[in-house]
Amino acid sequence: MLLFRIAAKSLLNRRTSVVLTIISIAVSVALLLGVEKVRDQAKQSFANTISGTDLIVGARSGSVQLLLYSVFRIGDASNNITWQSYQDIAGHSRVAWTIPISLGDSHRGYRVVGTNTDYFKHYKYGRKQPLVFTEGQQFSALHDVVLGAEVAAKLGYQMGDELVVAHGTGNASFAKHEDQPFKVSGILAPTGTPVDRALYVSLEAIEAIHVDWQSGTYLPGSGEQNLLRPETFSHRRLRLLWLV
Repeated sequence: MLLFRIAAKSLLNRRTSVVLTIISIAVSVALLLGVEKVRDQAKQSFANTISGTDLIVGARSGSVQLLLYSVFRIGDASNNITWQSYQDIAGHSRVAWTIPISLGDSHRGYRVVGTNTDYFKHYKYGRKQPLVFTEGQQFSALHDVVLGAEVAAKLGYQMGDELVVAHGTGNASFAKHEDQPFKVSGILAPTGTPVDRALYVSLEAIEAIHVDWQSGTYLPGSGEQNLLRPETFSHRRLRLLWLV
């Protein structure tokens, strides 16, 4: 008992330093647990965002940057790959399927993704869950657009509504493709992933709305009648592709 009394009195005499020590230990433990939780959540978030995909291919750039803008829609693509390169890789005997992705446009702050119907067929999230439509279907006409769940809910769009895509990825843009509006053909079910926060159009549509654009400037001229064939898509616009 005497030993405990001496220890108690010693702590009482040094109560300020003891309190500071306890606080510093508590803060250190909280910080450690917080960092670990963030790490686990980030890992889980990525695992839930995309699954069943073995490889993401893009032009030469940082691997983290490629992952961020292709999967999480964060940042911008710095380099591009040619359509010929895509065809060469897609035709490889060990490639089962590919999903080409073209980025660079937006609508009211949401990214517009140019792709093909393989996106809705092969894209999986969570535990290999497929994308499901709550309304409508995948794009079929040139100016069809499919909306992620958040885009449709936040902006109040319904089937058949028309919208205009903007040039660039900013929240506000003065360069809009007003001459070629899109019509909502489908709305995806919520996934809890970046899929919900994007709009999806065909690669042909991406090429069509940029026919009369040069270096970010609209120059009326050839118009949609000069739409390029898929095999001659603009080399500057195909951003990346997912492979399995």
